[in-house]
Amino acid sequence: VVKDYRGMTIYSAIVGLISGTILWILTGFPILGFVDGVLVILTGILSIFGAAIYFSVIQKEHGSKVIFLFQLTPIFVLILAILFLNEAITIRKLLGFILILVPSLLISSNEGGKLKLDLGKNTLLILAVDLLAAISAVLFKFVVDVGSFSKVVAYESWGWAIGGVVLFAIPSVRKVFIETTRNLKKKALILIFTNEFFYIASKLLLFLAISLGSVYLVNVITGTQVLFGVIYGVILTIIAPKIFKEDVSKSGLLKKIILGGVTVIGLILIY
Repeated sequence: VVKDYRGMTIYSAIVGLISGTILWILTGFPILGFVDGVLVILTGILSIFGAAIYFSVIQKEHGSKVIFLFQLTPIFVLILAILFLNEAITIRKLLGFILILVPSLLISSNEGGKLKLDLGKNTLLILAVDLLAAISAVLFKFVVDVGSFSKVVAYESWGWAIGGVVLFAIPSVRKVFIETTRNLKKKALILIFTNEFFYIASKLLLFLAISLGSVYLVNVITGTQVLFGVIYGVILTIIAPKIFKEDVSKSGLLKKIILGGVTVIGLILIY
């Protein structure tokens, strides 16, 4: 329904403003120090910039391919965690990263069942999203601990709203958002905002997990997305083939199953 992806991030920003304000009220109106406040808000700004890139790619690529490439986020997280959080790494974890890296790059192939390394524009854009997500997670870990999660989580959502204001200031984005909103039916708007609230909920659970443990191990566990992505992609392609364009050929499915299995082994090794 939304023909131009550039307006989608503004809906995310609106939900971020609403959810952040509600969370701030529910957590007792916490006030952060200047440095902590800036860092947490910055995590939200980086996240919405990553979302803007994601929306541009998801309209052009198979959903399962994008999800496979998201499995590279833990690699960026670990590199940053080693540099800034003094996280340790072992040979087993390095092997696990290799088993994640190779399938994620191979799945980016557009050649049906053929395994081909493809570092095209869309692949590089998702890698940029992975990097932004990794920076966001590590910055959040700098500030948060078990006792302070409820105090900082509202500010992260406000970061989404501030990032949305920055994007809205771009004339082309503003024009697309206004035109899209005018033309959307109420049902479509409800679906969009429902989707964004689901995403906000998953993001809050992710940051809660980060506050409880190792930032890169938490990101590794999110690798289970790949299984859901493949399963949902196949089912939705069968149900609504005009909307979802997953490769459901025998060779395409076999490729996803094999590379998905290798990715899971890599996740297990790291964890």
